[in-house]
Amino acid sequence: MGSSAWLGRRRSRYRAPARHRIRLWGATGRGIGAVLGFVAAVCAFADDGQLSHYALEVRSSPALLDDADLYDRRMAYRQAAYAARAGRRSDYREGLAELVDYPLRPYLVFYDARRRASGLSTERAQEVRADLAGTPLHDRFFDHWMESQASNGRWKTYLDNYEPTYNVVARCHYLRALIISGRRAEAYQQVPGLWLSPRSQPDECDPAFQSWIKAGHLDQETAWTRLLMALGENEVTLARYLLRFFDRANAGAARLTYDAHVRPQLVRSLSRFADNELGRRALAHGIVRYAKRDAERALGVWQQARESYGFEPDQRRFIQSQMMAEAANAGLVPDDGPIGYSPALLERVAEGLIRHGKWPEAILWITALPAEMASQGRWRYWLGRALIDSGEGEDAGRDHLAEIASWRTFYGLLAAQDLGRDPKFLPRPASNDHLAQRELMTVPAVRRMVELFAVGDTANAVREWQYALQTLAEDRHQHLVELTLAMGWIDQAIAGAWEAELKDLVAVRFPTPYLGLYRRSAFEANLPTGLLLAISRRESAFNPRARSPAGARGIMQLMPATSRLIADRIRDPRPNTEDLYRPDTNIRLGAHHLARLMDRYGRNRALVAAAYNAGEGRVESWRENASGLPTPVWIERIPFRETRDYVKNVLFYHYIYRQKAGEPGPVLDAHERTIP
Repeated sequence: MGSSAWLGRRRSRYRAPARHRIRLWGATGRGIGAVLGFVAAVCAFADDGQLSHYALEVRSSPALLDDADLYDRRMAYRQAAYAARAGRRSDYREGLAELVDYPLRPYLVFYDARRRASGLSTERAQEVRADLAGTPLHDRFFDHWMESQASNGRWKTYLDNYEPTYNVVARCHYLRALIISGRRAEAYQQVPGLWLSPRSQPDECDPAFQSWIKAGHLDQETAWTRLLMALGENEVTLARYLLRFFDRANAGAARLTYDAHVRPQLVRSLSRFADNELGRRALAHGIVRYAKRDAERALGVWQQARESYGFEPDQRRFIQSQMMAEAANAGLVPDDGPIGYSPALLERVAEGLIRHGKWPEAILWITALPAEMASQGRWRYWLGRALIDSGEGEDAGRDHLAEIASWRTFYGLLAAQDLGRDPKFLPRPASNDHLAQRELMTVPAVRRMVELFAVGDTANAVREWQYALQTLAEDRHQHLVELTLAMGWIDQAIAGAWEAELKDLVAVRFPTPYLGLYRRSAFEANLPTGLLLAISRRESAFNPRARSPAGARGIMQLMPATSRLIADRIRDPRPNTEDLYRPDTNIRLGAHHLARLMDRYGRNRALVAAAYNAGEGRVESWRENASGLPTPVWIERIPFRETRDYVKNVLFYHYIYRQKAGEPGPVLDAHERTIP
């Protein structure tokens, strides 16, 4: 995590289909001007307009699109787009003729050509591609047309028109086309670059792979490489499949490597592993795997093995480095110093030492980090804390903390709190430059983005947004993200501010939509309003139609089963799945869920956030033997990186929302600074 960047939302984990997105357009026909007033309502944190300097919000502006016929053209586009996708060509042509100057006309051409792609000649496909130049549709159409050629077995056409790409399916089609055309040697030379993957490749790759294997080009070392790659990513199903490719001389060792991965305790029986190249390979993997489960016992096995087995120097050093990292993670002090090891290893060992409060050793390993890494706020903070808590340099430690105490990061806030200071950092003010926003509407990609959002095609609107960001001058990026928020497209505005490196643009990154609902629910559940906002900001970026891969739904990402339990507890009617997409229902149930967690964990927000993200059962196991531990250290101990980052994000976001409300508070309140 970078020290000079605000903790930010990962690119939308829960990107809902277009049909599930909020649609704020279509009823009035006034374009952007119809919704710009929305911003003042959802962004002003105080009803009376008394905003602190943290609430320099994006303001409403006059209409940016003075087009009385815009609503009618949007409706005409919807009808023409439906006709193009459905193959109603007469209606499509009529709509196309009517919408000559409409920004989304290229999408009509795209939908019609995509539906007929398999029957288009090369010449016609290239003409369509040229018509779509200057839009994200340019390559999308051509890729689809190429896929249709492969699906219909037109391999010569595919080969003649292939262009280098990172798309795995397209590359595999290309290899198949080469093989079918008789250029086998050329194809076989490229197969290993695709076959050597830690995960299963798409089915479209099978014909090329099978031809390559049948021709005898899969050697044993390549098979070993992929087996170890798969096991390294814990892809055990693929690894088991790969066992079939080993010959009699290698099969036993390959199977033993697999067995040692799924049952690492096998390495305690060293006699199973021959002292030869293949046996040592299996043993090395097994020992490192065993260390992740029981570092102390694995160290004992390694002490025996390194004395009695003839490991090569590089192999020995690799095992030793992994054992040191796992030992430190288990609270054991490594038996070697940091000199000569990779930055990644230094970082892993330092993390483990911090988690267990091994401060003198942590100082040694942190100071060995490369300068670029050591300058990050995370390591500056922990070096400062280690120097203070070890008693080896309190003044030096405070100097390290002082240097990051004004940084806009979780660790900067911790440093300021440890020093008893008020973090003095100011957000970037909203520009509220309505002329600049109006001028943005002359940029084709921006105009297409606006219209796509207006007609409910959010997936394509995201593509156009990103296309616009790439083509706009940097000094126009803020206007783009502010325009996005002004449209009511909150989750994209938040994500866009991060992508555009506008991490201090608080007005966009920390909006307050549905504020009345949050205030009422917070009051009812005896919660800080800002905490509800912080959780929602982290969970869904305020997208009421958000849905996670696990099935969590809505603004506060409630699982259906959890929501029913909450409703039963508070004697509310049980919500159905669709109810969870309603902000009033979701926020209210989420608030009651959060209130119960606050009661259970003594209103310690670090524990509450961890439980909200990972579940109460896991938090209880993480709390074992942690009573009295400094909360920042406990956060670093959380074994799931996602949950560690989640807790830091929520605490940081709540700090910002406190500032916006004019009720500042520390990143950790007094009762939260240690684990109860």
